[in-house]
Amino acid sequence: MAGTDDYIREACDTLIQLSADEKKQMEYEAREKAIRDYQSQMQSAENAGFRKGKQAGFQEGEQSGFQKGEQSGLKKAKLVFQLNGQGKTISEIAAACQMTEQEVTDILN
Repeated sequence: MAGTDDYIREACDTLIQLSADEKKQMEYEAREKAIRDYQSQMQSAENAGFRKGKQAGFQEGEQSGFQKGEQSGLKKAKLVFQLNGQGKTISEIAAACQMTEQEVTDILN
């Protein structure tokens, strides 16, 4: 069967030559090892880059979320003081700001 296909025959001939020539066999194994090492290094570098990018994205998202939360909190606190200055009750302020009465009290104190 191998004799009918030129590619298989050529591969078999190459394998026989490599098997017969110890130096060529060692060179072949060294090339294969170098290829595997390179692929492993590239995979490791890719994984490290992915982890680093993921961490940087997480930190950026966390910082952005913190800033937005801080801005939102400041706006709510400002509104609490405005409504309090208008004579609104703590219950009315809490309802208007979608907060608990305790949160309103904490801001005012």
